[in-house]
Amino acid sequence: MEQIQKPRTLTEEAFEILQDAIINNQLQFNVLYSATELGQMLGGISRTPVREATQMLEKIGIVRIERNKGIRILPTSFSTMIESFQIRLMLEVPLISRVAEVRTKEELNQLNQIFEVFRNKALSEDITGTLKADRDYHLALLQIVGNQKAIDIISNCRNQVLIAGSATIPHSRSCKETFEDHLELHQSVINGSSKDAAIFMKNHIINTATLLIHQESSKRQNWSDHGKDDLFDWI
Repeated sequence: MEQIQKPRTLTEEAFEILQDAIINNQLQFNVLYSATELGQMLGGISRTPVREATQMLEKIGIVRIERNKGIRILPTSFSTMIESFQIRLMLEVPLISRVAEVRTKEELNQLNQIFEVFRNKALSEDITGTLKADRDYHLALLQIVGNQKAIDIISNCRNQVLIAGSATIPHSRSCKETFEDHLELHQSVINGSSKDAAIFMKNHIINTATLLIHQESSKRQNWSDHGKDDLFDWI
């Protein structure tokens, strides 16, 4: 039986809208915004839910609240991006292993449907659609285990990378190549092979991180191009 969804509060809605606006570059880095100004952008809501939403954003390192000045959007640094991928390796690899062990036939059917949407978006070279389908697929995998705390942490890590303005599509690989990087991972979950699922998830995360490191280091003066061996192999 489908459960009744709890209505979202104004604070929760403001948090999600502001986070999406930052990811999509609708709010600029290092610019001070007042709570009143952000409230007007959100359709004229009061300052209280805006302040509460920005406090939530500050906790995950997306903004800095400057007393008596305003809210400043913080660009993602090289070290923050690397830490985000390291955390994903620490959490997503063992979680996907568990997914392959416990997934049900019904969950596989749903996962296959989401994977098919991912395929269609990628084959049509729909960049925005592929990025969203990629996110939805990873979320669907994690929801099979059902550890909401881990899901929240991983989602924040993925957003930190996106906030950097960093996506491998279309700069380092095509939509089709991004989708194909998930094929072995998906098949291992279908087959129920927990060991293979862990290996392919680790390879996928490191491959994405490596592409982004090379991509962003070539255009940012304060970023260094490090090899993945020093950054991830110890995990």
